[in-house]
Amino acid sequence: MEAYKLPNIGAYRQPEVNFPRIDPELLKPPTPEERNKYQSASVLMRRLASAVTEWRKQLPEGVQPAILAILHGGVQVDVNALAQESFHGIRIEGTVNGVPCIVLSHQNTVQLLCYVQPINPPESPKRKIGFIIDGEESEA
Repeated sequence: MEAYKLPNIGAYRQPEVNFPRIDPELLKPPTPEERNKYQSASVLMRRLASAVTEWRKQLPEGVQPAILAILHGGVQVDVNALAQESFHGIRIEGTVNGVPCIVLSHQNTVQLLCYVQPINPPESPKRKIGFIIDGEESEA
């Protein structure tokens, strides 16, 4: 049996391969300010406040948006206000079974359910939800 002869690889001209240069600035880890743009509690609350404001505009008369905070263990807080307490910390002001409460929580340990609730006659005009983000108060 005759051995198969491979062609001379040098006979084939290979194209020159150049890898793109990467700017070392792009490889640096993000600064705290850059991380704050997508990870912080303030970003979460800003987006939530914006969503509630836009949602309120689309709802029919007689109903309003509401937020229910669901904490670890299933505790449910009817939210009156949310405040950024630290980079990841949220203060939830509201009621549990009609009793006023304040809860401090890491943003990863709370779920926020937005839902529509009817406006009862004593609540005219519509109830607002308060937000304190980066020290600035707003309502949605």
